Amino acid sequence: MDKIKQNLLLALLITFSFTSSLSLVLQTYDYRDSFSKLDQLKLEKQDLYFKESKLIEEVEYYKNHISLREVAFNSLGMRSPAVSEVIVVTIGESQ
Repeated sequence: MDKIKQNLLLALLITFSFTSSLSLVLQTYDYRDSFSKLDQLKLEKQDLYFKESKLIEEVEYYKNHISLREVAFNSLGMRSPAVSEVIVVTIGESQ
């Protein structure tokens, strides 16, 4: 009876040890996978910050042009030329 208890205890100990080791391996894999995803998200974040700053610059550029156009039309009384007022100038010989 004592030998059966020892074998049962040994089997239980081996099962517990195997389960604990497997759990540790799975936790390590999960940690490394999460770290990899985090690193990838950091790179994506940097790329998005770069694109955001580029878009902000473009918006400022077009905003300035729109402001200049509004001042030209409203304050200075400028207007787009009519078709009859357009003059085409060519440089060089014309044949």
